[in-house]
Amino acid sequence: MLKTLVKIRFQGLFLKSMMGSKKKKISIGKMILFSLLFIYLGIVLVAVFGYFFDLIIEPFIASGYEWLYFGLMALVVILFCFLGSIFYTQQEIYGAKDNDLLLSMPIKTRDILLSRILVVLLLNYVYEALIALPAIIVYYLHQPFNGLQMLIFIIVFVTLPLFVLALSCVFGWLITMILKKIPSKTFITMVLSLGVLVAYFYLVNKMPEYLASLITNGETIGEIVESKLYPIYHLAKAISDMNLFSLIVYLLTALIPFVLVIYLLSLNFIKLTTSKSGVKKGKLKQTDIKTNGLKKSLFMRELRHFTSNPMVMMNSAIGIAFTIFLAGALIVKSNDVKIIVQSISPLLQGTLNEWLVAGLCLVIIGVSSFNYISASLISLEGNRLWIIKSLPLKTKDILDSKLLLHIVLCIPPAIIFSLAGIYVFSLNIVDALIVVVVPVIFIVFEAIFGLLINLWKPKFDWVNETIVVKQSMAVMIAMLGTMAFVVLVAGGYILLFNEFISAINYTYLIAVILIVLDIFGYYLLNTWGAKQFAKF
Repeated sequence: MLKTLVKIRFQGLFLKSMMGSKKKKISIGKMILFSLLFIYLGIVLVAVFGYFFDLIIEPFIASGYEWLYFGLMALVVILFCFLGSIFYTQQEIYGAKDNDLLLSMPIKTRDILLSRILVVLLLNYVYEALIALPAIIVYYLHQPFNGLQMLIFIIVFVTLPLFVLALSCVFGWLITMILKKIPSKTFITMVLSLGVLVAYFYLVNKMPEYLASLITNGETIGEIVESKLYPIYHLAKAISDMNLFSLIVYLLTALIPFVLVIYLLSLNFIKLTTSKSGVKKGKLKQTDIKTNGLKKSLFMRELRHFTSNPMVMMNSAIGIAFTIFLAGALIVKSNDVKIIVQSISPLLQGTLNEWLVAGLCLVIIGVSSFNYISASLISLEGNRLWIIKSLPLKTKDILDSKLLLHIVLCIPPAIIFSLAGIYVFSLNIVDALIVVVVPVIFIVFEAIFGLLINLWKPKFDWVNETIVVKQSMAVMIAMLGTMAFVVLVAGGYILLFNEFISAINYTYLIAVILIVLDIFGYYLLNTWGAKQFAKF
């Protein structure tokens, strides 16, 4: 049974992302597309981490702190794996939608738990490979090692994600317990997720500074690791010096927490996954009963459904957070931005204002392309689709409510960024109007395009809603399609049209094209889209 459960979880994580709602064989073309995409992302990350380790290895070897190289590798692995899996661990182990279903079947609780743990562990191994493999390759190119050193590295590679998994399980449990005590689960989860996002951008911004400090202060950092991070120190010494005592110390510190956490989870799994937060009792008053219009009711239904799952919100509306973050950064760093703009002003030969308007529009459109809310709204209906289809509702009203949700959520952040740009660069009324209107037109296009793609490639056979926004073909096509549009618009002007048309006139042209696409797309949605929805 464990083998079957593991197979199902792996299919849910990988294979089903390539399937639609109908049980069909995966096409070779689809497999090739996904494989190439994952390979590309893997190569990019491997190259980034390889470059990082190549910068630090020579100073560490020269200063006699060779072991610190492996210590930093382990710290990066722990951080990367933890941030990448903590919310997935919480949802996969504690919050999976099929927990109640599986627990009601004659299946051992141990098998259910192990199947989920193995999936999370596999994800951690993937994250680790992106960091540890380029690290060991860079090390070998500078300092060839023997078979024993390689064996110790493999042992560390296999066991380090177990420690990270233990951490993720503990923090996932804490998040679950906190959410059960707090009424506004979505808000708290969003705050935590945005906190992680802000921390990420902060680290990326400070990375050059930290890297320079790392190279120049290797001895001080080494002393801190040795005295404060004792397990990491022994891990590093085990690999660099082939110290078997350090290897044993590291293994004990890595495996004991893992075994302890898994043991406690096995004892309390049923309680953790089935206990529900208390419901506040209240008296029904006549004033509590309100009647909304049909369209408002449909919109509020979409809004409540979308906001009920914070992970769905964070994954499908990441562009909203980016837009607000960039708007704040633009205001805070306004002086620095003005200096940069003024430095390139002579190169633009008096067309600075035109480039500013076009550039602001492009930035807002580019960031907004990371929002693919509408591309998941049909699929998110899941096995509940029959409910809304059975009601005396027009298909047009149902589709309009989903369209409106994307537009209402995405336009305000775009306007906030537009206003920030208008304020920082003191744009006139006409230019200000362009900076506001053009992104709005694009967002409408993005909403219609995503909804059409989801009607074409729905995915109803999901267990966890997060799968819809992370692994569905509709979301993938919508994301790549809108990004490709942005790249073509920017690249087309720089490479082809900059000699024939000004930046501002090109912006007008793109706005007209978007308006035409909006009108045609909305017509297509109410004709072909309505017929497609009726077939489900």
